[in-house]
Amino acid sequence: MGERHIIGALRTKRAELSGTLRQLEQQLAQHRANLAHLDATMRLFDPEIRPIDIRPRQLRARNAWFRPGECLRLIYDELREATQPATTRELAERIMRLKAMPMTDDRCRALVQKTLLSSLNRAKTTIARVETAGVVSWRLI
Repeated sequence: MGERHIIGALRTKRAELSGTLRQLEQQLAQHRANLAHLDATMRLFDPEIRPIDIRPRQLRARNAWFRPGECLRLIYDELREATQPATTRELAERIMRLKAMPMTDDRCRALVQKTLLSSLNRAKTTIARVETAGVVSWRLI
């Protein structure tokens, strides 16, 4: 058994993961207790209320590059000025130029592009996806 350093590293990683899991389970138990207390308090004020019918709201992580709603506003501005549908990459490059972000960082551009793509996909009623020759572009409806 000449691979002791590998076993040692794997044991350390397992200890780290099991510690994280234990902490998350404790947080989950606390959140469940808080939710039960909140449901009971709501029933005090309205005995007919059904808390189970209240849909959960998904929390979104805040973006470091854009204020709330700014990303979609910038997309609308760029698409309004465009003479033809723009690809996600083109939009990302234009918006990065507007925000004075470094254009040379490929990882940064890919993350901005991913952020733009999620905003574009959420704006289905106002922005249309146009696919020509396998290339996806976007235009205002």
